Amino acid sequence: MATLAFNPMLDTGAQADLAAHVDEAARAIAPLWPLESAIAVNPLSGFEHMPFEAALREGAELFGARTTLPLAQWRTLHAEGRIDDIALRKAIVATLGGLDPAFALFGPDLNAFALLRARLVDLPLAATPAPARRPLTPAIALLARWIGCFLDRAAPPLAGREDGLYRCLLAALRADPALRALAVRERLRVLDLAPETPLATLGLILDRQAIAPAAAADHVRRLFARLPGWAAHLRWRTAHAEPHQIGGAPAEMIDLAALIALVGFVCGEDHSAPAAPAADHDEAAVARDLLAHWNLAADAPAGWDEPARQNFARIVGMDETALGLVFQQAAERGVIDSLGHALEARSAACAANAETARAAAQLVFCIDVRSEPMRRAIEAAGSEEGGFETYGYAGFFGLPIALQPVLGPAPRKQLPVLLAPAHHVAEAPLPGRASEAEDMVTRQACAHRAQGMLDATKSGATGFAAAEALGPLAAVALLARTLAPRLAERLARGVLGHAHEVLAPLASNDDESVIPLADKVGYARGMFKLTGLPAATARLVVLVGHGGSTTNNAFAASLDCGACGGHPGGPNARLMAAILNDPAVRRGLADDGLTLPEDTVFLAAQHDTTRDEITLFDRDAVPQSHQSDLAALEGTLRAAGRAALDARAGKLARPADDLLAGAAHWGEVRPEWGLSGNAAFIVGPRRLTAPLDLDGAAFLHSYDWQADKDGSALTAILTAPMIVAQWINCQYLFSTIDNAVYGAGDKVTQNVIGGFGVVQGNGGDLCTGLPRQSLFRDDGTPFHVPRRLTVFVEAPLRRVEEIVFAHDNLVQLVENGWINLVVIDPWKHRAHHWQRERWVPRVC
Repeated sequence: MATLAFNPMLDTGAQADLAAHVDEAARAIAPLWPLESAIAVNPLSGFEHMPFEAALREGAELFGARTTLPLAQWRTLHAEGRIDDIALRKAIVATLGGLDPAFALFGPDLNAFALLRARLVDLPLAATPAPARRPLTPAIALLARWIGCFLDRAAPPLAGREDGLYRCLLAALRADPALRALAVRERLRVLDLAPETPLATLGLILDRQAIAPAAAADHVRRLFARLPGWAAHLRWRTAHAEPHQIGGAPAEMIDLAALIALVGFVCGEDHSAPAAPAADHDEAAVARDLLAHWNLAADAPAGWDEPARQNFARIVGMDETALGLVFQQAAERGVIDSLGHALEARSAACAANAETARAAAQLVFCIDVRSEPMRRAIEAAGSEEGGFETYGYAGFFGLPIALQPVLGPAPRKQLPVLLAPAHHVAEAPLPGRASEAEDMVTRQACAHRAQGMLDATKSGATGFAAAEALGPLAAVALLARTLAPRLAERLARGVLGHAHEVLAPLASNDDESVIPLADKVGYARGMFKLTGLPAATARLVVLVGHGGSTTNNAFAASLDCGACGGHPGGPNARLMAAILNDPAVRRGLADDGLTLPEDTVFLAAQHDTTRDEITLFDRDAVPQSHQSDLAALEGTLRAAGRAALDARAGKLARPADDLLAGAAHWGEVRPEWGLSGNAAFIVGPRRLTAPLDLDGAAFLHSYDWQADKDGSALTAILTAPMIVAQWINCQYLFSTIDNAVYGAGDKVTQNVIGGFGVVQGNGGDLCTGLPRQSLFRDDGTPFHVPRRLTVFVEAPLRRVEEIVFAHDNLVQLVENGWINLVVIDPWKHRAHHWQRERWVPRVC
C-alpha cells in the first residue's frame, strides 16, 4: 500500500530527535501498575523537579485537574477541628511574610492577617466552577475502546495483535465505519495512507500541523494527556512489566502518541490547547466583598499607605489555588507542631531513662500506618505479660525475592518496585504435608477454574453461554455472599483449606542456589542494623507481614503490602524467620559480632488489616520449651486485635462485627480506610513514639542513630522506604484533591477491563489512583486530609543533611517542597525544620 511521507522524517537525525521528544514527554506520565499488584505512585512524579506549587499548576494545565480541594471542603475540615486553628493562624502569618507585615495596621483594628483570614474562613463562597476539563471527544473515546480491546486479556485477541498496538489498531481504525463517520472527509486519505511505523506517522501529523521541533515534546505531552490512564498503563508496560505480563501484545508510548495524533488530526480535533484554561478570578468582586465584610467603603484603600495597598492587592489577587495552599500548609503545620513537640519531649525523656530489661516478646511489623494502632494495642495488652516490644521495618523484611506460588502461573515480585529480585523462591509443601498440599491445591485449582468461568460472563462472546450454564450456581453463591457473608466465607475456607498450613516458601538450608548462606547472613544482619533491634532478643521474636482480605474488590492489592510489590507480606516474614532460625546463619552473625541468645525463636505472622487479626505461621515449629510464651503471645494478640478493631470501627462509624461481615461481603465498597489519613514518616526508636496515640497517621521505621556510625542504615531508610511512603502520600493527596482526574472515581460505576485496570461505565480511559470510597465519607466530606508527608528523623542534623545532599532524588523532594523534613536533635532534643536551604528550629 502506498503511504504518505514528509521530508523531515527522511532525515535520520530528525527521527532520533522525534523519538527523544516522545521519551521526554513520556516522563511526565507516572506508571500505572495492574490491579493484581497495585503500587501507589505520585501522579505528578514527572514534575518533581519543579517546586510543588508549580507542579500543581502544571498538572492542572495539562490534565485539567484541580490544584486543591474546593474552599468549602477546607472550611469543613477546619470547622471539624481536623485543621488546627492555631496552625491556620501560623500559616496565614507565614503566607504574609511574617508577623510585621501580617499585623501592620491598615486602619483601626484592621490588618493583613484579618483580611486574609476573612477570605479563608468568613466570606460567603462564590460558586466554584469545576475545572474546565476537556471531555473525551467521540473520536478519542472510540480510540480508547479499541485500545481496551487490544490489551484485554479476557477477550479474544484482535487480529494482528502480535504486530503491536500501532499496526494492529491502524488496520482496525481504517475499517471502522464509526471513525470514518467522525472524520473530516478530505482527511480520510491521511488515515488510509498513513505510514506503517508510528514514528513516521507522528512526524507526518506534526508536520501537517506545523508543530516546530522545539515544541514537539510539549505537544506530545498533551497527546498523552488526552488518555492519561492508558498512557500510564503503557508507561508501566514499557518500564516495569515482565515479558509474561505483556502477553503477546506489544505496545509502546510512541504507538499511543501516533494513534492519538492520527485520530485527532483525521477528525479535526485540536490537541494543542491546555486541558484546563485558567479560571477567571474576579478581583474587583473579591475586593468589594472583602471591604463590605469590614464595613468599609469601596474607596477605603485609597487612604492607606503604599505597603497596606500592596498587601490588600495581594490578598485580593489570591485565587482558589493560593487560598487552598494556605489551608494545606496549615494542615501540615499542625502535624509538624503537634508531633514535633511530642517527639522533642520523648527524645529528652528517653535520653534520661535507658531501658534495659529483656522483653517478653518482640514483634517486628511493617512500617505501614495501619500497623501503628495494632502495635499500640499489643503493647498495652502485653504489659501484664512482662512487656511486649514492637519494631517497624519495611514489610518485605529486606528480602529481594520473587516467589513462585504453587497455583500461580508466574513468579510474584515480593519487594519494592525500586528494587529487582535477586532470588527466585518456590512455594512448596511443608515437611510431611505433601499429600495434604496436593489435595488442597487440587481443590483450589478447581475453584479457580470455576471462578474463571464465572468471570467469562464479563467479557466477550462467552458471556451468554457462561451465564446460561452457571447462572443457578452463581445465584446461590451470590445469595450466600449477600445474606450470610461470614458463614459463606467460613464454608469456603473449610472446603478450600488454609494454604499456609501446608505450603511455605522453600528455604532449604542446604541449597545454596536459592539463597546463598552469605546472603542470608547479610539480610539477617541488615534487619538488626536498620531497626536497631538489640542482640539481646526476647525468647520469641515475631516477624509480622500484612495484607488485606476483601471480596469482589478490584482494588484489593492496594490494601496489601506496598513494600512487597502490592502483595501480602506473609511469605517474606516466613522466609526471614526461617533464615534467622538457621543455625548456620546464627553462627555467621556471631562471627560478625552479633550473637543472639540461644533460646530466641523467630516466628512469622501476618496482620490482616481488614479484620484486625494476626495469624501465626508454623506454630508447630515452636519448641515445647516456648509453649507458655506462645500461649501468652496468642492471648495478647487476640485482645489487641479486638481493641484495634473497635477503634477502627469508630473511624468507619460502624459496629465492629459489621466490619468483619463487610470483609466477606461481595458488595462492600469500603472494607477499610486503607492508608487514608497518612501524614508522617517517623524514623527513630519505638520509645520515641510508644506512649503517643498517632491515630494510624504515621509510618514508623525503627532506627537507632547511635548504632549507625556510618549513616548507612539511615541512608537506606531515606532512599527506599521513605520514597515508597512519599509515593503513597502523594497518591492519597492527589486522589483526594481531584478524584475524577487523579483518582478512580466511584467504585459503584466502575468496570474491570482486562484484569489490569478499571474504567468508569462501559469504556473510555483507564482510571488511575484511588476510588472515592477510600478517601471520602458517604456525605462527600473528605476523610483523608490532603497534606504532604512530614518526615521526622531522630539523628544528628549534619548526618541527615549529608545524606540528603548526596542523593539527587532526596534533594528534589526536600528543596522543591514535596516533603517536609524535620530532624530531632538527639543532644538538644529540639526539632528543626528544613526550609530554604537551612535548618529552622521549631517555634513553640
